[in-house]
Amino acid sequence: MDDLITRLPLIIILIVLFIIIVLRRTKESLRWVLIGEEFGDKGEQLRRDYERLADAGFEVRIERGVKTSFLFRRFSKNLDDRVAVYALKEDIDRVERFLSQPKRR
Repeated sequence: MDDLITRLPLIIILIVLFIIIVLRRTKESLRWVLIGEEFGDKGEQLRRDYERLADAGFEVRIERGVKTSFLFRRFSKNLDDRVAVYALKEDIDRVERFLSQPKRR
């Protein structure tokens, strides 16, 4: 009985901490909108778009490759050259307008 009294509060604390962590991560990921995701040469073009957006002062982030575990790495041969660009949800209209403009050289 004493063992149950000790474990129950710890289990409740762990559950509450798990919920808090998941909610914070979800809230953070909902701030970002995927602009584009490409592989290979198109991914390099997307990386250049990311640099243009960053130079223009937009808050953007980039993901390169897909993180896979050792066991699944052999199944993900072509995923290492993946490029994904994200922008803040409140800036997405301005970002799309900026990207639709012709590039200045």
